[in-house]
Amino acid sequence: MRNYSVTVIIPCYNSSKFIKKTLDSVLNQTYRADEILIVDDGSKDETRNILESYSSHVKILCHPNNSNLGTAASMNLGIQHTKFELIAFMDHDDLWYPTKLNEQVKIFDKYPDVGLVYTNVFVIDENDNELFEIYQDGFEELNRPDQLLAKCYIRTASSVMVRRSLFEKIGLFRTGIQAADHDMWIRMIEKTKFFYLPKCLASHRKHLTQISSGRKIWEDGFIILKEACNRYPYGANLKRKRLAILYYRLAEYDWDHNDYFRSIKNYLLAGTLDPIRAFGYILNKKVL
Repeated sequence: MRNYSVTVIIPCYNSSKFIKKTLDSVLNQTYRADEILIVDDGSKDETRNILESYSSHVKILCHPNNSNLGTAASMNLGIQHTKFELIAFMDHDDLWYPTKLNEQVKIFDKYPDVGLVYTNVFVIDENDNELFEIYQDGFEELNRPDQLLAKCYIRTASSVMVRRSLFEKIGLFRTGIQAADHDMWIRMIEKTKFFYLPKCLASHRKHLTQISSGRKIWEDGFIILKEACNRYPYGANLKRKRLAILYYRLAEYDWDHNDYFRSIKNYLLAGTLDPIRAFGYILNKKVL
């Protein structure tokens, strides 16, 4: 296996509780990254002091005037600061297992036509307890853009490594939307092959201090869908089913937040767009 140059990009904001564990897991890789770029997205806590204690191992970036511009803009800043061949993304509170980078680099070396490699992931709690695996036995990557658009199955950027050359073809992460990573993976699978590693090589943390995406993540789904259908021949049937899912998720959110009139309206829209799936949900056989 030839030696690939690897950059790790970690956006962080008020990350003092977990960032040390995250960085230690990156530094403990059997395949050493050529550079680790930490983008401090305007943190107000002790994050910067912790990052500076790692200054001999990482490069710290920030936006002009130490602004808080969001995860997508922070990942873009990191991408713009590297020329290395492979980029691995890492959420500020997640963990990697020691062979994660090595296993992914092997795939890029073996399959030149693969542009993105992602792994299975443990979901963990605040105390690093493993709760469950994101992908169950039998899951496989079929390299069908329609499936990724419909199901958003790449759940965390911490599992992903990509060829930097892809960004030269399709551009950077879209800012201003909540699901910028989902939008990016869709744009990528339209242009390249993906590879799934079934090993759990990363941990995705769920904890109470995470910021909820709220209603906007589902509202932004309509933007992602519209632009995807303008770029690629997904077909009317997939568009209708994806719209049904988005209206259903909005209905769930509205119901949970006591906006019952809007919730019922969105449930009806979901059912009208995909009545078979809606009926299956009612029978508790299938969920949206």
